[in-house]
Amino acid sequence: MKNRDKILDYFDNVADGTIVSANDMYEHGFERMNQEAFFRAVERLSDEGEIIRVGRGMYIKKSDAQEDITELLLNYFFGEDNSSGMFTGIHLYNKYSLTNVKSDNISLYSNVCKQSVCHIGNIEVKRPAVELDFDNTRIIEAMEIFQNYFDIPELDKTKFARYAKQFARGYDDEAAVTVLRSMKYKKRSIAFMKKVLDTYKVPNTLSQFLSNASHYKVPTFNKLAR
Repeated sequence: MKNRDKILDYFDNVADGTIVSANDMYEHGFERMNQEAFFRAVERLSDEGEIIRVGRGMYIKKSDAQEDITELLLNYFFGEDNSSGMFTGIHLYNKYSLTNVKSDNISLYSNVCKQSVCHIGNIEVKRPAVELDFDNTRIIEAMEIFQNYFDIPELDKTKFARYAKQFARGYDDEAAVTVLRSMKYKKRSIAFMKKVLDTYKVPNTLSQFLSNASHYKVPTFNKLAR
């Protein structure tokens, strides 16, 4: 079988709606083929319309051409059971109803992303410095919200207070330490998280990331009784 036919056969056998990474494809079935020749062959098939290029090094089969490409890309970067990705920015704030402002631009973290950052159309994807398991994701979401508190457009402070209480009740200190040792957040944002936790009397070790000699200016928020 010719290499061209092998590549087409590979695409024919992937599930509908699957984003195919050319790098992953090469590493899992085409390593015997010269790498440069492989990528040229894939690009040629894309130029011929036999497969559809949706981003740098990412393709779908021709039969998926009418699908919502943005949705396919999000499914790819979020992974199975949404275990490999998380929204940041406006879409994160929308998730917790912190604002009603919408945006067509989408930003997220994804462990699927092999580069530090990649842009595909209206989607910006960054690779986080930690695995996005459930507990790590909750901490990163909170840090993104706390750090950008003053920049959230039309912030609903009642909804924020509700979110803060919900976060405090499910807080995992081990995950917080893991995230804060690996990812860069401003100390005042960490101090804001600590203030939320202290308000609800949740034990934490966040003081290890802060200086006793510094006074951090953090937002005020309403404590909810229930």
